[in-house]
Amino acid sequence: MQYFIRIKGQEIPVTEPVYKLYCQGERKERYFRESDYHNKVFSYDSLDTEEMNGCELMADRCGRTVEEEVELRLETERLKCAITGLEEPEKELIRRIYVYERSLREISREDGIPVATLHYRHQKILGKLKKILI
Repeated sequence: MQYFIRIKGQEIPVTEPVYKLYCQGERKERYFRESDYHNKVFSYDSLDTEEMNGCELMADRCGRTVEEEVELRLETERLKCAITGLEEPEKELIRRIYVYERSLREISREDGIPVATLHYRHQKILGKLKKILI
């Protein structure tokens, strides 16, 4: 008995073991496609065209790249380490401004300290952080 495999519309003669392996692989692929359909699994690869990769269609163009995300995390860690070098009142002022998003005027009203004084302290703290980071 002769065995043939159809490749690009041509029938290629093959041996029996090659034919059986080919059919086994084909059946496996069909099984996976059927199980994906049954389990309602969708692959972006099914959207592939010659011009574009299917994953690119769903890419978040507004999001950060991996490199940008890593850089941001490294800078955040450096900043956290730098903040540990501040005194407690300095940390508290930075926390109120950046974490609790309070304005210098609000802090001035709450603490009874002039805005100009708070502005001076804020600038001094930022300069200190800059020195630590550089």
